[in-house]
Amino acid sequence: MTAHSIDHVEFFVGDVYQASHYYCGTYGFQVVAEAGPLTGLAGARSLVLAHGGVRLVLTSALHADHAASRFVRRHGDGVRDVALRSTDAVGDFERAVAAGADAVAEPETFEDADGRVTRATIAATNDLVHTFVQRDDPSGPFLPGRYRPIGDGVASGPALLRSVDHLALCLRAGSLDTMVDFYQRALGLRHTYDEYLVIGGQAMASKVVQDETRRITFTMVEPDPVGDRGQLNDFLDSFDGPGVQHVAYGTDDIVRAARELRESGVELLSTPAGYYSSLADRGIEVDIDPAVLQELGLLADRDEWGQLVQVFTRSPYARRTVFFELIQRLDARTFGSGNIKALYEAVERERGTDPHAAVPVGAAAGAGA
Repeated sequence: MTAHSIDHVEFFVGDVYQASHYYCGTYGFQVVAEAGPLTGLAGARSLVLAHGGVRLVLTSALHADHAASRFVRRHGDGVRDVALRSTDAVGDFERAVAAGADAVAEPETFEDADGRVTRATIAATNDLVHTFVQRDDPSGPFLPGRYRPIGDGVASGPALLRSVDHLALCLRAGSLDTMVDFYQRALGLRHTYDEYLVIGGQAMASKVVQDETRRITFTMVEPDPVGDRGQLNDFLDSFDGPGVQHVAYGTDDIVRAARELRESGVELLSTPAGYYSSLADRGIEVDIDPAVLQELGLLADRDEWGQLVQVFTRSPYARRTVFFELIQRLDARTFGSGNIKALYEAVERERGTDPHAAVPVGAAAGAGA
């Protein structure tokens, strides 16, 4: 495969303007392109949002029979397409289909005087798709002849978000190995990491697939039915099946990013105070004042390559499904699974004084993925 990075993430949403207002007002995205019936996008309106190295596409339907309308009725607002930047979209599509992937959209080329883009789409699972996107001029328009640039089509100003670090998929029990096999066969990704976690009465299995550059990373997690029902089951019920549970944004300055996003209205998950007293015992000494870590709810972890700092957000959606993560990697290659045990131990210590103490929603599945 020639796909080695995330081109964009497309959300199907009920109201594209309301959704863009949220992402622009809180995360600092800027609208850089738009499409609709007047530009040749039948039955829908779509906005392209950019911030640093992250590009989101928000699409909402104009009638009940459109795919975006059907998606939102079933799942609520959520991730429809994780599009992959490719240097040979046609070849990658053909290889994926030959490996067993279902074709959703055959290769199509969009071209005007300013650029040329070829794309083709395959199905993944439960309305999630992957589009191979080949840009002959990476700095050119988002989709020539279909999307109209806003201004010069480029986001300006300081960037808090560097990239899409990874995307976490929540899967039904018993389907994890099947999905790992699919991503290996259809996208040529490698299985690089796995873990089985028992947290309180809950149990879950997690596996990671990546390309060789680690710029395409999917963490996948399934609940073990032998354990109690938990957050993964809640997502599967609310989303009506498997899907993207969270999008992790890489940042080079998580303190600044977390503080500015919180001030803009992003709800960051809080963390028990006892968690921070255990950092030194875990051998974690990131170059951030512990008081600042605690103020912002930042979590720190280490692996054999280095350390990382991360924080999770509350879901902004009515169904409480998709949420987001900020992550700064200090050479670490894994995903903060050590935070789960530390969080639960901190909660248990605090229960002696606060019987209602609980791990923040999303942290268990998010850190472990």
